Amino acid sequence: MSEHPQDDQMERRDDSLRTDLTDGESPDVQATDGTEDRGTGRVEGVSAWQPPRRNPMEEDSLRDSDESSASRLSDMAAQLDLSQRKNHALAAALTKAAEELGKVKSQMEQLAKPPMSFAVFISQDRISLDSHNVRHATAEIALSNRRMIVPVAPNVDLQRATCGESVLLNENMVLVEFRGRHQTGQVRTVLQVIDMPNLVVQDSSGAASVVTRAGKVMDTRIVAGDRVILDDSGHIALDLLPAEDETNLVLEETPDVSYADIGGLDSQIDRIRDAVQLPFEHRELFERYDLRPPKGVLLYGPPGNGKTMIAKAVAHSLAQGTHARRGIFLSVKGPELLNKFVGESERLIRGIFKRARERAAQGALVIVFIDEMDSLLRTRGSGVSSDVETTIVPQFLAELDGVEALDNVIVIGASNRVDMIDPAVLRPGRLDVKIRVDRPNKAQATSILRHYLTNDLPLQLDRDSESLASSVVSDAFSRGADRKVCDVCDERGQWTSVFFADVISGAMLKNIVDRAKTKAVKASIESGSDVALGESILADAVQDEFVESADSIGDADPSQWSNITGLDVGRVVRIERGRESEGRPA
Repeated sequence: MSEHPQDDQMERRDDSLRTDLTDGESPDVQATDGTEDRGTGRVEGVSAWQPPRRNPMEEDSLRDSDESSASRLSDMAAQLDLSQRKNHALAAALTKAAEELGKVKSQMEQLAKPPMSFAVFISQDRISLDSHNVRHATAEIALSNRRMIVPVAPNVDLQRATCGESVLLNENMVLVEFRGRHQTGQVRTVLQVIDMPNLVVQDSSGAASVVTRAGKVMDTRIVAGDRVILDDSGHIALDLLPAEDETNLVLEETPDVSYADIGGLDSQIDRIRDAVQLPFEHRELFERYDLRPPKGVLLYGPPGNGKTMIAKAVAHSLAQGTHARRGIFLSVKGPELLNKFVGESERLIRGIFKRARERAAQGALVIVFIDEMDSLLRTRGSGVSSDVETTIVPQFLAELDGVEALDNVIVIGASNRVDMIDPAVLRPGRLDVKIRVDRPNKAQATSILRHYLTNDLPLQLDRDSESLASSVVSDAFSRGADRKVCDVCDERGQWTSVFFADVISGAMLKNIVDRAKTKAVKASIESGSDVALGESILADAVQDEFVESADSIGDADPSQWSNITGLDVGRVVRIERGRESEGRPA
């Protein structure tokens, strides 16, 4: 049965009507007189058939049925549109999913590729053609520590290949690509140049091996001592490094410090001039008297009193060109010569003296200045956790007065702890001249201050530089309680007072003047006009320097502090501040 009874009812009525017409019975149709036209089959005199009239209820039912059909049609159209939109969205999603799947498959293929190995090409092995005119080639390569003969892919051009180039090997150990020449690798020092193209090289531990030249070094002049870069296999020398120049350890310079810039050290300057400049300026007289110039000079004493300045002044004097030949000053950073690798510090020392000999061979006097010498040449056997000094000291001594002569070269060392330097270094014939640069006395302090307090500065109107320097010295060298730094106790229990004058240095005196100048500059900025350097500003600067020095001494290790300061108070075991001193007066 149909879901719509109205439609079924209408269909039954139409079927009944068609049946009646077929049987010759026309309900609700009235016949009239007339005859039948046999030619056409029409009956004359009979009116046209009219559909039966429906009652109002049937018409309302039909109207409702039409509206329902239209509504259903509209709903179906809407559902069709929705289905089409969903279909388009689904198609787009499927397309995007297919693209993503393609990317993933491509990535998986890339990740699934077997690794390729880097190797170093050595030479062609053989090349041949088979009956099909297909090339078959093999090559000798070095892979890590293995030398191998491997097949070469047909698309690889062997004609341009040179020894030392990097190549790629696939998973089947087939040479598939050349990757050019790498400029990285192990660094080795050349010991000996033997038959072309071989070299004898050594590593940092001293182990020697024979390698083959390749690339740039095939036609390059190489001598013993040069450094070369080896390939990853360690069999082939690829490149020559520039001549090793310890520029970070040795500074070849001409300082701008002259003897005139140094105050209060006249006797020390005279002694070092006699040791360094006289043999250089009067070489003939030294030869006439068969007198060899000293090989070395040691400047020692408390820190901050001009040891480095004296060495710089010597270099400045030699570089002025006032003599027939100029001097060369090589400044060595002592602590930076120390290296954790066995034999490396010794190699650096050899390199420094080799450089000095090369300069001296040109006729110049070479000064090798080693600052902080105690850090490099400590007494052998004094190391707590290492024995590096047991090899460094002998190497230095061998260079200083070994079999190979060291002419026109003078070593000047500076140290705050001469007690830590190996005695073999200090003996005559090595560091012949030893000059103590001590703390300044009052006269020396005044001379130092006059280098920094000059009359061209804005000074107090009624004072000159000399009087201001004298007032600073009187204040700083006072032995009153206001200038007592601390009290120290030696191992016998004897207490001694230490005053500011006992620990003052040339560097402190310069710092006092700099403090006063800084105060004057700040005051000038605030006032808008020049503030003169006078006694009050200098007195404040002396007080500030005294306070800082006293504070730093209070936290120092007693034994180490007494060794560095050079005070003649024995072995200090205790330091106290603000204590009434007992025992011998200061």
